[in-house]
Amino acid sequence: MLTDKYSSLIDMANSMGVDDLTVNEGDGVLHIDGTAKSDDDKKALWDEYGRLDPDFRSGDLVLNIASAGGGSGTTYTVQSGDTLSAIGQKYGVAWRDIFEANRDILDNPDLIKPGQELKIPGA
Repeated sequence: MLTDKYSSLIDMANSMGVDDLTVNEGDGVLHIDGTAKSDDDKKALWDEYGRLDPDFRSGDLVLNIASAGGGSGTTYTVQSGDTLSAIGQKYGVAWRDIFEANRDILDNPDLIKPGQELKIPGA
């Protein structure tokens, strides 16, 4: 069960008081959604996810945690040769945050294509 695998992440979200926290498992994927009280709380949750799945390659978790501070709605159009890491450095955002913010159009963080418009969270 994926809830067992990610129990420390779920427990952390609960102890932080993540608003509107939902945890749903289906089709081999665990979805964790909610709104963290601060950017620091959101980062701590991502850090825990990184500890549990260091390369974010399992593909069995969708972590959709917003920050109560919201975002400015910045977007970036992918250019030839871009990587999520390089885009993240440009905006001061972790590549995994960009990846998760764009899970609706990205399945693999290594497969971005020129012309894709990516949401840049917190930029």
